[in-house]
Amino acid sequence: MVRENAPLYGPASPKELSKALECLYTGQMNVAIQARALRMSLERLKQLFNAYVAERPIDINDEDIYAADLQMTWPFA
Repeated sequence: MVRENAPLYGPASPKELSKALECLYTGQMNVAIQARALRMSLERLKQLFNAYVAERPIDINDEDIYAADLQMTWPFA
């Protein structure tokens, strides 16, 4: 959690933010941990992530989406 008195700087570059949002979108990172790593408030990252997700809707009827998701994850791997 970012302390109230702690300065917030934000990500070092737009590329860093883009990579972080992609990690969140694919479920590879926790939002609170990512906010701390990006040096930004949790609420701001939530806003940015919500906008990111809204721009990338998933077509639930597209079988290619499910067929592409074949990577086994813990605890099954």
